Amino acid sequence: MMSKPEMIKGKRVYLRPMCEADASYIVKWRNDPEIKKWMFNQQDLTIEGHLNWFHSLDFNERLDYIICDLKSDTPIGTVNFVDINQGSAEGGKMLGNKDYWGGGYAKEAFLLWLKFGFYQLKLKKIFIRTMATNQANIKLNERLGFKYVEETTLSHNENMYKILIMELSAKEYQTHNE
Repeated sequence: MMSKPEMIKGKRVYLRPMCEADASYIVKWRNDPEIKKWMFNQQDLTIEGHLNWFHSLDFNERLDYIICDLKSDTPIGTVNFVDINQGSAEGGKMLGNKDYWGGGYAKEAFLLWLKFGFYQLKLKKIFIRTMATNQANIKLNERLGFKYVEETTLSHNENMYKILIMELSAKEYQTHNE
């Protein structure tokens, strides 16, 4: 099991490991139609289903953290790394609390997460998959230094999604964000 910090602190947010008590937030966010439309799995989520997923995780291959408002301790979203291996990982983010949309919170949280990935986990590359229609996410990824790599399709429950794959190397991260 990889060692993980209890908290990664920023100016307005902090990141902490996801726990069972976060299930109600995750389920609420993931079932929100404005969020669900950007998820690769658009099935309704239940507390039981989320907890089953949470208990089945292999923490050597993925990390899931909750984004919290530093002032109020309010959980507002998630960040994660999946398929952690060979110096790379796929990164993800979700700002679930809509009161925080448009305020730069996702950018701050994901910058903290990227820094953790490159410096603590010693990743060489971080990939992101995003729906090609999610322009807000694509623009944020570009502002963070991610570059377009390829386009692919994903088939899930008889739906086809056009997916963009973007990547950021440790060197590009340093050049772009420090």
